[in-house]
Amino acid sequence: MKPTNVVVYTTTHRITGQIISGVLGLFSVLNRPTESYIEIEDCELNPLHQITKQAERISQLWLVKDEIAAAIVESRTGLGPSSATRAGYTKPFPHRVHILVGGYELRGLIESGARFDFAALMFEGDSNFVPMYNAKLSAILFPRVQADAPAMVFNRTMVHALNLLPRDEIP
Repeated sequence: MKPTNVVVYTTTHRITGQIISGVLGLFSVLNRPTESYIEIEDCELNPLHQITKQAERISQLWLVKDEIAAAIVESRTGLGPSSATRAGYTKPFPHRVHILVGGYELRGLIESGARFDFAALMFEGDSNFVPMYNAKLSAILFPRVQADAPAMVFNRTMVHALNLLPRDEIP
């Protein structure tokens, strides 16, 4: 199985490493209902308040999924297939959003079948992790902690607030 490079953000740490996700990608691994943790290999662990200091190297780390605020991958294909469209629609429609998630501000595109539906995004289905594209992450209390990513997932159980952005704010 091919490993997926990932950067995971919890409320206290940034963890970079590799997850063995296979062809299904990170989205499938994080939303697997039978497992409440993920295994990260060859990782580096940085506390957010010391993000510029040398990271602690760890060969293997088990991380509880509920503690993950967001996870970034290098490309959209790293997320793997995700079904964000509803029945009757064939082409996903992008929505520009600003989301407050577990101590982070996220900006980017989420996709749905048509008109934006907050209740459907937050409460329908079994997936706790939602894909976001052309994403920007910034930690609210730690201004040096920022990231841009072509694709990420965020933990919808940690969402505090969400608003739609004007079309010209995110390309």
